[in-house]
Amino acid sequence: MNGPDNNLDQKNLVMAIALSVLVLMVWQSMMPPPVKTMPNQPVAEEKKTQPTAPATKPQSTAPASPSDAPAAQIEQALIEHKAIAQLSAGAIQQIELSNLDGQISRWTLLEEQYGVRSADPEQKPSPFAFARRRGADDELTSHFLPPTMSLKFDGRDIVGDFKVVKTEGDGIAALEWTDTQRQLKVIKRYTLDQSSYTVQVEVELINLANRERTYEMNASFGALQNNKEAEPSMFMPPLNLFNSLCMRNEDFERLPVSDIAEHINDGEPQLNRFGDGVRWAGMDNRYFMTALLIENAEIKSCAASLGEKGVSTPPGFSRLFTRIELQPGALAAAGQAGSSVVRKFKFYGGPKTLSELNVQDPPLGEAIDFGFFSVICVPMLWLMRLSFEYIPNWGIAIIILTIFVKLLTLPLTIKQYKSMAAMKKIQPLMKALQAKYSEDKVRMQQEMMKLYKEHQVNPLAGCLPMVMMMPIYFALYRTIYSAVELYQANFGGWLTDLSQQDPYYITPVLLGLLMIIQFRLNPSAGDQTQTKILMWVMPIMFTAMMLFLPSGLVLYILVNTVLGIAQQWYSYRKQDAIVPQKARAKR
Repeated sequence: MNGPDNNLDQKNLVMAIALSVLVLMVWQSMMPPPVKTMPNQPVAEEKKTQPTAPATKPQSTAPASPSDAPAAQIEQALIEHKAIAQLSAGAIQQIELSNLDGQISRWTLLEEQYGVRSADPEQKPSPFAFARRRGADDELTSHFLPPTMSLKFDGRDIVGDFKVVKTEGDGIAALEWTDTQRQLKVIKRYTLDQSSYTVQVEVELINLANRERTYEMNASFGALQNNKEAEPSMFMPPLNLFNSLCMRNEDFERLPVSDIAEHINDGEPQLNRFGDGVRWAGMDNRYFMTALLIENAEIKSCAASLGEKGVSTPPGFSRLFTRIELQPGALAAAGQAGSSVVRKFKFYGGPKTLSELNVQDPPLGEAIDFGFFSVICVPMLWLMRLSFEYIPNWGIAIIILTIFVKLLTLPLTIKQYKSMAAMKKIQPLMKALQAKYSEDKVRMQQEMMKLYKEHQVNPLAGCLPMVMMMPIYFALYRTIYSAVELYQANFGGWLTDLSQQDPYYITPVLLGLLMIIQFRLNPSAGDQTQTKILMWVMPIMFTAMMLFLPSGLVLYILVNTVLGIAQQWYSYRKQDAIVPQKARAKR
């Protein structure tokens, strides 16, 4: 049995770093839920459409047997879809309105940062869009569907062929449809916000019949999820894992396909439905979301579901929906007070920017999943945004955050390096004790503890600061992979997307080299074989893990390591000038 390690401090430090990263990786790998899909169900074949304009084709087509289909589906199949209005909001967003029930057929984010990049770096990104795309199965990818509103009169679904009756500028349009047979008139007014990712919607219902009528209004948010793109990853959650969102009075529900499918398979689909004070609901993935914003008590219930009537789902995909039921109402007979009603609400469709989400009414900030460390993540994100306002580069913002965190944790790191330097100074005395009491292990341990006490050295002092800083590293990891600000953010050079791994692995390899330098600065262990293992194997292991982490996070660790080396070199140099009196006396 060997005696106590004469460099216990270094071992503890190394193991603390290894433990922190390994725990981080394991913890993160457990977060993305496994992807489950529903068993194939018989659905009607989709109507084939021309590939020339996939974004403007209607969502559903006539079923094979119209006599057995709901009346609303038959009506929808008889309406020839066409785009009748396009509203723009500067360089922020654009929506396209369809005559088919006066719905939003395409909602486009115009900012280039959110554009969909192709494999060709020379090709300009195509705009990110919430759209009803069609194409061959091998061309389908995960994407959001635009929000829709549906109406029921006297318990019957209705679909109308709307026409534009008014436009104002680029951002306002009114659509109208009159059903003389049902004696009903519907007016839909859309106002596109010029400074945020919202659309104000007004639905006016006018009863033309000489009797009282009841009505119901529902909203739906959907996504087509490529289950392969939603598979969990050990190092980073998938971008295209979609969730049904429902903000209740007490709890925030985030249901992925796996949870919804599990409840359905277990015969408990009611677990996907909520009706206790729902404040808002919608759909999201890692960086983007859609939601319905409306006054309190206007939402009756929200429910998550899979599949869509009359529309087939390609193999390997899942259709996920959040369906929102608004409070129903009644219309008085024509000519009487209350024969018409106007319902107002907003649709949100855009990136999950914390500042943008929190200014909505009600706030949508809960959609960003910072997890347990949100109390640390939010200030970190705020600091990065503040830095970005002065220097518009998110890589620079990460470097500034690194320096700030380093200054914040300076007392801990000073204590850590001071302890390591002190351990280095008393190593000759430790070796002498090991040689002197090699046959008496108990006595050797007693003398070692006495030595630590005489020179005021704590072998664990170098390890504890690292353990105390682990929550900060966890929070930083959550901040960087959750912040849409870093999505496709260009730092410069080869780092064109700070939310993805370094494409050429330059920063991870450089980090590994710096770690070797940092290890050489540490006190050397008595066991030279063990020293070589620690000096080479640990940096290689860390470098291998860093290869797959977001380049923004690797950038943080890289800068932090450079600052740590500088601080460590300064601390050791300062400590070299202070030779312990007792150590000198024993020499």
